[in-house]
Amino acid sequence: MISRNHPVAARILRRWREYTGGKAVRDIDRKTVVACSGGADSVALAAALALVNPKPIIAHVVHDIREKKLTLADRDAVKQLAKLLDCPFIERTVAVKSKNGNLEHNARIARYAALVEVAQEVDAKVIATGHHADDQLETVLMHMIRGAGVRGLGGMSSRRMIGSVAIVRPMLEVTRQEIEELCNQAGLGWQHDHTNDDTTYLRNQIRHSVLPMLREIEPEIASRASKLARSCQEASDCIASFVRDDVVVKATRDGDQWSWTRSELRNEPRAVLAELVFVYVRDVLDGDGADSINRQTVEGLIRAIKSDDTEPLIHRVGPIIVHVQARTVVISVAGSSASQEARKERS
Repeated sequence: MISRNHPVAARILRRWREYTGGKAVRDIDRKTVVACSGGADSVALAAALALVNPKPIIAHVVHDIREKKLTLADRDAVKQLAKLLDCPFIERTVAVKSKNGNLEHNARIARYAALVEVAQEVDAKVIATGHHADDQLETVLMHMIRGAGVRGLGGMSSRRMIGSVAIVRPMLEVTRQEIEELCNQAGLGWQHDHTNDDTTYLRNQIRHSVLPMLREIEPEIASRASKLARSCQEASDCIASFVRDDVVVKATRDGDQWSWTRSELRNEPRAVLAELVFVYVRDVLDGDGADSINRQTVEGLIRAIKSDDTEPLIHRVGPIIVHVQARTVVISVAGSSASQEARKERS
């Protein structure tokens, strides 16, 4: 096994502490659920967090995307890992294959919902996931291909909230190679998910076709992308602070409906208007639906606000509706009474 002095484990623990309250919080008060699929990344995370007291709860979500035999083999491997690390083990089962929409998106939503349920059951305020620097590189490249702005180039956040539970990613600066070395040094095996070999998915295309070429050019590309993402996250956080302090305070609020005179928003930088959408979703909807916002719809909204056109327009941006009128801009939740009333007035 490994000790707290192991260089990679120490880095994981340092970030875990940073993202769960820093020096003001004792380890005993950082009760954490580790989302463990059985892959090398989550195995390494579980091994590192098992070095502290109290030990983490290892949670595994069984889903119906792959063959049952393979899925249960992963579950059993994680259960055995928990036993080896002397950690509590909890499993949850979710069904997503029959749901409409994007399978990966549905699986991710169901998985996090199940993990939050586990955290609430054991009274833990933290869920740790094994996303690492190579995952971050893939995410940044995917967002770049799709035309992302500053927030998108920030990739996956190191910490975000789902209700009262914090989702933390303490391995975003640790590479896949370092993770596998840690597992080998600890004498821990891991499972391979064959769906990661399916190159019909964009992430897998990048992983198998693009990343090998990038590593030939720059072997440290994953670490450098992780640092870039962190810088972009800090930049987008600064923009978000400006939006709250200088733009949101000027809004007229009526429940979940925020409105401005159009002239107030027209002269704001494009990055500020883009961030305003995410600030609204985070503040009003606790971030629910943020994953469904794409750059194309945000760009369309920005063009509408900044244009001289006075024709009333309705823009659907993920979970929200934005009414751009001759003199006002109104944001409301899609399907809300305010949104429906605005549609009636327009018709």
